[in-house]
Amino acid sequence: MKKTGIFITFILLTLVLFLQSCKKEEMLQPNNTIVTNDTVYDLIGIDWVLSDGRFYTENMDNGDKSFYDHFGPSQIFSTLDPISGADVPFDTIIQDVTVWNFGNSNFILNGVNSYNFTHFDNTISVIGLENGSSRPINITYLDDITLTVKVHEGYGSLNGVNYAFYNTLTFVKSGETCTSCQPNIDFGYVYQGVINNNTDVNSIIDTKWVVTRYDEGVTPYYPNDTLDFISSTQYTINGGTPTNYTMSSIFGNNMTELTLYGFYTIGGDYSGMVPNGFITNSQINSATFTDIFNTNNDKLVWMVRIQ
Repeated sequence: MKKTGIFITFILLTLVLFLQSCKKEEMLQPNNTIVTNDTVYDLIGIDWVLSDGRFYTENMDNGDKSFYDHFGPSQIFSTLDPISGADVPFDTIIQDVTVWNFGNSNFILNGVNSYNFTHFDNTISVIGLENGSSRPINITYLDDITLTVKVHEGYGSLNGVNYAFYNTLTFVKSGETCTSCQPNIDFGYVYQGVINNNTDVNSIIDTKWVVTRYDEGVTPYYPNDTLDFISSTQYTINGGTPTNYTMSSIFGNNMTELTLYGFYTIGGDYSGMVPNGFITNSQINSATFTDIFNTNNDKLVWMVRIQ
């Protein structure tokens, strides 16, 4: 009897395993909504217009926590990394101008630049940016009108002090208005005012510059190519196909980081530090521009403003 019982048990276990192995694999459907407070809200296919933003920092040496407003009465332009500057157009943010759209297949920035993205629950990652990096986005709040995210967490060093930082951005659905939509301040952080950004991206729009010279090693070249900054994120060379650029102040000094993608005049994608007043002064003299994919490839650049 005992052997019979063992045999029956073996047969039943084998049958269960067989049935489980025959079960069809359930296909996962794309998640195009976000659940907030047990309510489902749409996220995909909506133009989200940037309304406000905060920059949070933690001093890694003494633990002090501070936060800043990105925008103020006289400042609508900022960057997600005020310590090191904008690496890609995604990092440049302009109040009431920057627009995010999570399409069915692509993330669209400002109605112009298109990138791939992944979406799992309340986390989105925009991938395939100009320098090959990605930007994880954590959705912290969503309703019928507003979207708040936590984005660009990182580390930086300023004046010998190490910081951890992140941003919170609040967007409003295009065509809607919302006052006091900012989320509560994160616990433990002390307000330090509007972040000091001396570079206004609007000041370079519709200006034209001639690259009069660049030095590669000890060899000078005189290309005389014309750069036309046609928007807050794009420029052309000699009237050619628009390509991206970023411009942002570096927190704590009087320099601006100017990154030019597709800067084929000098050979690729380059980033340089120039004085904050270079637009007003109408010139860039002997500024070091570094290949963002090969940091050992520096070139000195001279440009003059002609319009």
